[in-house]
Amino acid sequence: EFGNEGSFNNARLSNGILHYVSNLFPNYWILEERPDIELRPSFFDSKQGGEFKPLPYEDLTILPGTMEGSYSVINSLNLEAPATNELSTKAFLGGNEQLYMNEQHLYLTASAYETTEGEFGNTSLWVPQQADTEIFKFSLDGISVEFLASARVQGTLLNQFSMDEFEGHFRLATTEGVAWQPASQPKNHLFILNEQLEQVGSVENLAPNERIYSVRFMGKKAYMVTFRETDPLFAIDVSNPSAPQVLGELKIPGFSNYLHPLDDTHLIGFGYETKIEPVKGGGEPRIVTGGMKLSLFDVSDMSNPKETDTEIVGGPGTYSALQYDHKALFRHEQQSLFGFPVSIDQGDGMEYIEFEAEGALVYLITPQGIELSAD
Repeated sequence: EFGNEGSFNNARLSNGILHYVSNLFPNYWILEERPDIELRPSFFDSKQGGEFKPLPYEDLTILPGTMEGSYSVINSLNLEAPATNELSTKAFLGGNEQLYMNEQHLYLTASAYETTEGEFGNTSLWVPQQADTEIFKFSLDGISVEFLASARVQGTLLNQFSMDEFEGHFRLATTEGVAWQPASQPKNHLFILNEQLEQVGSVENLAPNERIYSVRFMGKKAYMVTFRETDPLFAIDVSNPSAPQVLGELKIPGFSNYLHPLDDTHLIGFGYETKIEPVKGGGEPRIVTGGMKLSLFDVSDMSNPKETDTEIVGGPGTYSALQYDHKALFRHEQQSLFGFPVSIDQGDGMEYIEFEAEGALVYLITPQGIELSAD
């Protein structure tokens, strides 16, 4: 048995080796009362007596440029013989939010907020629309984890699918700005970094006044969904890292929170349908969210992406964990079956919402279309 202080954030398993990452916020404010307080992360290992003890100084690293008063703690263990294999625990001063990992590298990201002076004395306030993303790259060799490089890019990440490494290059998509701040018009970017995390290419200022709802990198192709009133699906050629290019754009009602590759030329989008409701007396129309929407996208011609089939589940209020957790998607790829849990509501989206059913739906999804298989 082993563990460490902090809150679990993320984990990955590759080639039998488990890497799990946690955040720790030391009680450094107690230093005024107890200058001898231990601020190093503590860990325990039953093979070493099972008592909590602070990490050795040689296992602590300060990440470049970090202003965080928290640690990212990375534990690594070979699960092929967990009772006898060594455990590696490393702590890095600097927080973490999103994680991307392949067999060679692990990436952690953290939001870097700009601050402004507050109204009361010497207080500082976060300014969300000015948040950037810090990226920290680590090498993996068995259970050994070593820091390699760091970088900072404009905007914030949506989730793990906003990142990808391909042929030595790290790609990520961000949204800069927020809709409710007129001085900070939302805009979206795609950045490509080399092995040293130096920027070599980008597509910037996509879809002004919208934000990213989903991203999917597929080798030399990338797909991005943004939304405000309609759902633009951008098809982006990233085969040349120094010159990525938007090849096509598709605008349809609704939006996709999760994009899943069906094959090399088709994507499945899981999200919501929407409709535009005019506002009495004029003014900007309201965007009303309807039922859950499944979309089948044909991207065989990236310059002309198409939505070839759709399925609407329920009405306003309908919810599925799949909207925000891709692990809620059931897949049987040999039979092209895709399922998810769902709570179905009906209503007009304005006056009332009525519960209808709860359970799971399974669809047969092929390049030819979407068909309900079981409910």
